[in-house]
Amino acid sequence: MQTDNTTGESSNDSRQPVGRRPSRRRWWAVALGAVAVAGLTFSVARAQGFGGHGPFMMKERMERALSAAGATDAQKTQIHAVWDGLKPQLKPLRLQAADLRRQIGEAIAAPTIDKGRVETLRKQSIETMDRISALMTQGMMSSAQILSPEQRQAVLKQIEQSRRHGRHADGGQAGEGIGE
Repeated sequence: MQTDNTTGESSNDSRQPVGRRPSRRRWWAVALGAVAVAGLTFSVARAQGFGGHGPFMMKERMERALSAAGATDAQKTQIHAVWDGLKPQLKPLRLQAADLRRQIGEAIAAPTIDKGRVETLRKQSIETMDRISALMTQGMMSSAQILSPEQRQAVLKQIEQSRRHGRHADGGQAGEGIGE
């Protein structure tokens, strides 16, 4: 190893020569990065909303939070109507997101990785998650407008308590079942 006499630093350049193929380590980094992005988008989608293992659990948790907030039956009915109205838009997006995750996994597991295809699928996945997020935010805002500021605070507190008690500790439970 060559060193610079004044600084003691190595003068060897560890960069790859122009025209040389990237190392396997770099390929693995790209593949793992794509898997991480797919997992992150999936987690973001699931982290929105009230959570559950299907429509029944989502409604049960929503009902619990609204009851803890002192929501009236009329408010509960209005809020359920908001989310019921979003289900037809959310369900196909959730199915599309699941299909994109499957396709990304297949593309990464293929004998030869098509970087262009993985990148296209990643972008489609992000766009789908953004549409889901926009709809979820719309539902949350519409629901929040039905409640008083005190009730909104109580709902938030209930959701945070549920997460602290391990129901959503890993972020893997929230949002499931929305749009089913």
